[in-house]
Amino acid sequence: MFAHHPNPSSTRRRGVVAAFVMVTLFVLVGMAALTIAVGRMYRARSELQTSADAAAMAGAWELLDRHRLMGGADMTEEFAAARSEAAALAYANPIMNAAPSLSSGDITFGYLSDPTDPNENISYANPAAYNTIVVYTRRSAVVNGPVNFLFAAVLGHDSTELSAMAAANFKDGMVGVRVTEQTGNAGVLPITLKLSVWQNLLNGTYTHGDNWSYNEDTKVISSGTDQINEINLYPGSGAAQLPPGDFGTVDIGPSANSTAELSRQILEGLNAEDLSQYGGEFKLGPDGTVPVNGDTGLSAGLADELEAIVGQTRIIPLFSTVSGPGENATFTIVGFAGIRIMDVKLTGPMNGKRVIIQPAFMVDDSIITGPGSGSSYFVYKPVTLVR
Repeated sequence: MFAHHPNPSSTRRRGVVAAFVMVTLFVLVGMAALTIAVGRMYRARSELQTSADAAAMAGAWELLDRHRLMGGADMTEEFAAARSEAAALAYANPIMNAAPSLSSGDITFGYLSDPTDPNENISYANPAAYNTIVVYTRRSAVVNGPVNFLFAAVLGHDSTELSAMAAANFKDGMVGVRVTEQTGNAGVLPITLKLSVWQNLLNGTYTHGDNWSYNEDTKVISSGTDQINEINLYPGSGAAQLPPGDFGTVDIGPSANSTAELSRQILEGLNAEDLSQYGGEFKLGPDGTVPVNGDTGLSAGLADELEAIVGQTRIIPLFSTVSGPGENATFTIVGFAGIRIMDVKLTGPMNGKRVIIQPAFMVDDSIITGPGSGSSYFVYKPVTLVR
């Protein structure tokens, strides 16, 4: 019998196949690890951005705090509340199953005159005017820990550091309103106040005191103080009433608005038909003004409608000059202000009638804004992400 001897070439082939299988397995494992790593990285980036977006939006809404209406320049409490709200929303949006923490440097505030301009530098000059919050969320060795790649360690990389940024803004600088199906009616009262009177109310040189208080939690108005001055809009000869020429009702819509039209606008705001005669939007012109016909008085027939919106916020136009008497008056509108109706009494003696208002934040989808405009007070478009 002859002894069997292995074929050397066959042995070599088996060795080559084994080596090829090992290389292939290594490549496949590497590709799988890389795929998992890339997937985790994209998931982490997405969750980081979601967390930053939510935190920035929440913080921006918190900046619209009533303390800003009290006239003080110290924003310490407002910034602290906005930081707390932003941190809470970031924490509520976990990144790779881990709730993120934000350090103080991850949340900053500033002012943007034109949030649609991505190249505008944020201004930090006037904290009382800040309308923007910037939030960074991070997964790093220092903050929240890096993102672990699990099996990617076979490629020499087992983690990475990632970050995301979001900026949210409540846009001011109202120059008018535009009504669409998406915005709904514009919350503008057909009532106008002289700009100089409004400015004197804000600086405390012309006010009828602080006799009414609004509770943000209960939405209830009661007698008492809340550190926000008030003024009586009612025009008359009483000591607590506006001098003639400082107030009026305006015809934003069909000319010579009837009491019925004014009543509807007080309750429901301006609709698309009201604005149709202005080309679909009621807006300050290139010179910063728009003339409007009106009346220098206020009908007692509007008492029920005004009483119905006590506690609610509205926008009132501000005028610089008025010409013509009574129902033939023409008001030159130069700006807008957010107010809250605090009390109404249009019965009894003339010198005792009142429509008490105080400054208030008014947020409305229908608002048209202009970059750097100084024509509005406390009126804003809703908070949006701008960066």
